[in-house]
Amino acid sequence: MPNRSTIVVLIMLALPATAGADSPPARGDSAESPPAPLLVPGRPAPADTLRKSAVARAREQYGVGRVFERQRMRAPAIAAYRNAVRLDPTIADANYRMGMLFLGIDQLQEAVRCFRAEVHQHPANAPAVRELGLGLARLGETERAIALLESLTRRRPNDGDSWQALGFAYLAAKRPRDAEIALRRAVMLAPPRADKHRDLGAVLAAREKQKEAREQYRRALALDPKSATTWVNLANLDRRTGNLERALGNYREAERQDSTLGLAFEGQVQTLRDLGRADEAAAVYRRWLEDQPADHAVRLEAVRFLDSIGRKDIALEIARDGVRRGERSGDAHLILGMALASSGSTRAGLGEMRKAEAFYGAPAEKARARQLIAALRAAVPDSLQPLFEADSTEHAEAVR
Repeated sequence: MPNRSTIVVLIMLALPATAGADSPPARGDSAESPPAPLLVPGRPAPADTLRKSAVARAREQYGVGRVFERQRMRAPAIAAYRNAVRLDPTIADANYRMGMLFLGIDQLQEAVRCFRAEVHQHPANAPAVRELGLGLARLGETERAIALLESLTRRRPNDGDSWQALGFAYLAAKRPRDAEIALRRAVMLAPPRADKHRDLGAVLAAREKQKEAREQYRRALALDPKSATTWVNLANLDRRTGNLERALGNYREAERQDSTLGLAFEGQVQTLRDLGRADEAAAVYRRWLEDQPADHAVRLEAVRFLDSIGRKDIALEIARDGVRRGERSGDAHLILGMALASSGSTRAGLGEMRKAEAFYGAPAEKARARQLIAALRAAVPDSLQPLFEADSTEHAEAVR
């Protein structure tokens, strides 16, 4: 225990020097600095206190993130987790949970960045290692993914989830035989899960083992009859073997289980087109766009297909619906312009293309609209050339 004189000396050392009792404070170019901290033996240094404060605030932000996550408030949860890792980069689990949230909105690269940070700080976090491996495989970095996941399965040989992830990475690397071995190991390990059987079925189908693949899909559906992705995989197998009606039924079941799954709609459209049932395909496109009205790639595909089979009326209806649902969407106006021009309404089509150009913000998008206008002009007869000349003059004056 230090004596009283020692404490007095320490206190005096902590006090700022003064010119004298009556001397005025020194002036400077900046505001007066706060007094130095009081140093007392037995108390932590100021840096330690600040560090503990940052760690405590990081834990607080992590807790806030968990609350937002449970309430399915993704953006505030991500912001809270970001604050947590900014305050304490070593905090456990925050980067992992943030990565899973980014996966939920298909921001794969951002998710991988989070998983990589989590694994760097906490290499024993097996779920983070698995997700990092899966993310790298999806990004095409299959060698790194496989090395990471092979190491994980060596450390955790009885972890079925790790073997399943390794199987996915092998398949992404076009090593179906190794993928089958890994996934067979996964389905043998607890707990039994539908997605393990589904993934093994997909690998077996890729290896042309159709009977075994169908059996794995049946096992998956026995465990989870509401798995839309399994119904799609089963439908794909039926379509590949030429059983189009059964495939169509399975795609419809997938849609019934998950009306947001684009693969279910895509499979129906392709099957109905193979069967020559265009009106039914158009109805599927309508349902698909009802769920995803801003998916302009699907809308354009529908318009082009219907136009190609002579159903310009339905194509025009679907194109108009896109503008009704997105009045300020350049893509929607461009698709409508194409549909109108194809149906013979050149003036109206040109007008919609000019609207698209106006609504587009990026120079590349505006250039695309102008290219379509130029292509349309090149395709019309000479009698319509004055229309385009007048439009060019009017447009040039408008942009001055």
